[in-house]
Amino acid sequence: MATPTVPEPEGDGAALLAHEIRDEASRLAHHPVEEMERLGHVVAEGESPTTPLLLTLGVTLVVGAIFAVVVTAALLVYYYA
Repeated sequence: MATPTVPEPEGDGAALLAHEIRDEASRLAHHPVEEMERLGHVVAEGESPTTPLLLTLGVTLVVGAIFAVVVTAALLVYYYA
């Protein structure tokens, strides 16, 4: 099922970036698996204005997951040792 395309807004770069972020979030909500694969390609190409945001979010999620695992392990060792 194709998503309808909305014309890009005219104006400054901030409006264009906000429009791109809304589009990315909408596609991610409707087709998450396909969208994650597509976003991986977008980040690898590096030509989209949302690339820095996507890369930052990806790194933040990975570091956050590692942090959660380490804190959980430390708390388990503390309480059960």
